[in-house]
Amino acid sequence: MQTQNSTKSNFGAKGWRMIFVAGLMFYFYAGMCTDGLNTIVTNFANAHGVDEAAILSLTTPASWLGLIGAALASWLVSKRGNRPIMLIAAILGGITYMMYGVVSTLAGFTIITALANFFGMGYCHTCANALMANWFPTKKGLALGWATMGQNLCSATFVLLLTAFVGIAGTNGSFYLMGALLIIAGIFSFVVMRDTPEELGCTPDNGTVSKEELEAARREMENYHSPWNAKSLLCNKQVWFIGLGFGIFIICTVSCISRLIPRLIMTGWEPPKAIASMTVAAILGLIGSYLTGWLDQKIGTKKASLVYGVWYLVTLIACAIPSNNVYLQYFTVFMIGMAIGGIGNLFPSMVGTLFGRYDFVRAMGVLNPITNIVRSFAFVIMGVGLSLTGTYHLAYGMVAVLCVIGIILVACIDDKPIGR
Repeated sequence: MQTQNSTKSNFGAKGWRMIFVAGLMFYFYAGMCTDGLNTIVTNFANAHGVDEAAILSLTTPASWLGLIGAALASWLVSKRGNRPIMLIAAILGGITYMMYGVVSTLAGFTIITALANFFGMGYCHTCANALMANWFPTKKGLALGWATMGQNLCSATFVLLLTAFVGIAGTNGSFYLMGALLIIAGIFSFVVMRDTPEELGCTPDNGTVSKEELEAARREMENYHSPWNAKSLLCNKQVWFIGLGFGIFIICTVSCISRLIPRLIMTGWEPPKAIASMTVAAILGLIGSYLTGWLDQKIGTKKASLVYGVWYLVTLIACAIPSNNVYLQYFTVFMIGMAIGGIGNLFPSMVGTLFGRYDFVRAMGVLNPITNIVRSFAFVIMGVGLSLTGTYHLAYGMVAVLCVIGIILVACIDDKPIGR
């Protein structure tokens, strides 16, 4: 059997297939809920004469619908399994994305963004994390390190892909093509994935057990009744340490990546150079995602999360410095790039550490809404900072203060298992 601190990526052919599917889900999650906003918000503001700060402020309440999507997806996955829920959310998410090409008002944009968050959290986030928790309960950190590379690939290619689609089919047509691509990805994922390794005759973490042990494990999972419910989870202080602490870390990620291009343009970079920086950051993120997973597996999720928090604190302080110095901006691109994939690894890994394979989905059903309520304020902070100063320096200073609070909350987590 694999040991928990093993850092070898020997997941087996079928395990790698599941990691690829999860990476695909993470790709579209980032495109629908974070990275895509780099261009969608600015383009909509320019096309329709709407204040960009106003759009960012409305993006916050729009993202709240993602809370319901995450909670609903978790409940449905626990009742009906991962595959059908993923397929339905992907198809409806693709149709929703197509609607960006139809709306022309601020209200319409807000509604579509809300629905994109609803289905993005359902298909791309909840289902991907549940898949990794079921297949890799002890090597979850390393597996997520590979799977969350999908988010970094999104950062590298999503804006470029959307731009290419604009050249092919125009601005509105580009959204139709991207939505169709999401639907195709959902159908592909449905065909190749299985909720648990036992369904394909495999074992969790690609371990070696007898057929009798495998069958016994399958029966145990089918007959397991979780002692956790929403009330007991909400009454557990570890849930709040995780939800609030990692929610703040998600604010750090969303604030940095969703405003990377506009922030660099404000410091004097030409738009093509700023857009190229997203690709550079994403390539760095491939390395960062793997290293985060490796560190998680090597020293444990809690310690790795604290290292991650300090890394982001330095990054945010650098972003808050009111300077156009080119080397400082290169530094921020490097720091953001190395960090962007980390939260997609560390948050579900921490949940898996405490709640195990069987109770993971139920715990995520409560924790996802908590983290996303916190996450939703990222756009409020960015919008307020932009409105007050005309730049993002104040906003990043505010997020840096929050990051310190997040580090303290994560440090308070008792990472002894309390689930199964």
